[in-house]
Amino acid sequence: MNAEFARTRRELGDLPGIVASPARLRTMLQHLTKSLHAGVLNDCFYQSSSALCAKRAQHTGRPLPLLTMCLTCPNARRASAHLPRLTTARAQAQRPLDAPARLSRLQTAALTTHIAELDHAIAELRASPETPTHG
Repeated sequence: MNAEFARTRRELGDLPGIVASPARLRTMLQHLTKSLHAGVLNDCFYQSSSALCAKRAQHTGRPLPLLTMCLTCPNARRASAHLPRLTTARAQAQRPLDAPARLSRLQTAALTTHIAELDHAIAELRASPETPTHG
């Protein structure tokens, strides 16, 4: 376990300091056979067979968060530690819709869908803040 934490620190550097809740830590440790990828909006216990990002791109053996599938992927796990970032992401997605500049119909639809996914994730966490939720 210490070797895995050392590898993560070497690859990613120091991450913003967030202490995992006991429930979140237990959930992470129950999955020692899977690769844990700590994320901003969720954590990912990556399994290529069920990873939505792997179905949309060439297999890389690791999550592809830029494909923005983390809100609906069955590999994703969220906990109360993710709530502030999800709320910030939602506010950032809302800003262009509230701005006076006009967006195309496709841009508006994409942002509206993304906001709805964020709202769902936020509602799940607020309903059960100490239990990690699945994507």
